Amino acid sequence: MVDAGTGDGRYPLHVARTRADTLAIGIDASADGLAYAARRAVREAVPNLVLLREPIETVPLDSFADEMTIHSPWGSLLRGALGEDERVFAAIRRLPRPGGLVTLLSVTARDDRAASSAADLARVQGAYRAAGFALVEWRAVTRADVDAARSSWGKRLDVGGGRRGLLLRFCRR
Repeated sequence: MVDAGTGDGRYPLHVARTRADTLAIGIDASADGLAYAARRAVREAVPNLVLLREPIETVPLDSFADEMTIHSPWGSLLRGALGEDERVFAAIRRLPRPGGLVTLLSVTARDDRAASSAADLARVQGAYRAAGFALVEWRAVTRADVDAARSSWGKRLDVGGGRRGLLLRFCRR
């Protein structure tokens, strides 16, 4: 499992704690964000958690993940997740293995753009389809989705509460 733009790493830490047979990898360009999960992983001796301080586009993993999550992206990660930043999008589509899932949670109006119109959804779906992915789920984000993602940032943004967001799930063919 790979969590791109993991922030404080709560989600991969939770996966590593609850699924001992899963290698959970949290990737984020900021060392400050990763400090929380790193301290907890050392204190609790969580052997199946890897935290990488790297921009996703420099991570040298291909066809690696059964599941990849991107929770509450912003900046270049948001643009890449939406198929707009080719360098980041190339990294995103490279990480899952065939049959692997990419889940985008909380794709919401941010960064001076609205990512949830029907035209935007069709464009994003087309970018993933052209890259060999099929859209298998799309729906409004609920507060339960944000809670399950352990997303501190999603909670601060009030996605699934007062702010609307989308969950998009793609499967690599």
